[in-house]
Amino acid sequence: MGVRDEVKEATIRVIAAEGVPAVTIRRVAREVGRSTSAITHYFADRDELLREAVSETLAERQEQIEAMLLTAENPLVTFLEWSIEADPHGVWGSIVAAYRVGIEREITDLAWTFDQWWWDQLVHLLDGRCARGVDPQEAAAAIGVVVEGLILSVEAPSQNTAQRQRLLHLLVGPLLAANEMAVG
Repeated sequence: MGVRDEVKEATIRVIAAEGVPAVTIRRVAREVGRSTSAITHYFADRDELLREAVSETLAERQEQIEAMLLTAENPLVTFLEWSIEADPHGVWGSIVAAYRVGIEREITDLAWTFDQWWWDQLVHLLDGRCARGVDPQEAAAAIGVVVEGLILSVEAPSQNTAQRQRLLHLLVGPLLAANEMAVG
């Protein structure tokens, strides 16, 4: 792995551990064990560093679920469970928080684009699967609130996958036609 990739990974570790505002050239240099000039050799400034590290992470997430959906028995359930669980770097909660409060323009723009992609995927997966009288757009809006709440409400050390998935099923199930949240 090259220095550029090491620096991006270190940036993601800092975001996951301390949040987006903690990312500075100096903090990332300390994380990767290099001088600040080594960081600025590869990245002009903090914004470029954030943009590249977060952009790459979001692209990885998108590629991951797109591959999973190709073979999923129940793509809607797979997508929803992935939405609350698939965070290999432990960074998604920090990105969502920064996006929602709008504290970092680079993060806000990237997360907004990812959020729009997520919304489009969800609306597509909901087509023909909502309970009678429930509009897919309304269902997607409600599901978005549930998913975001689950992402932001649980701190990493206390995450319980089974409990989070149960909550997801309990809260989303009434929006869907019978048996749509069934797994398998």
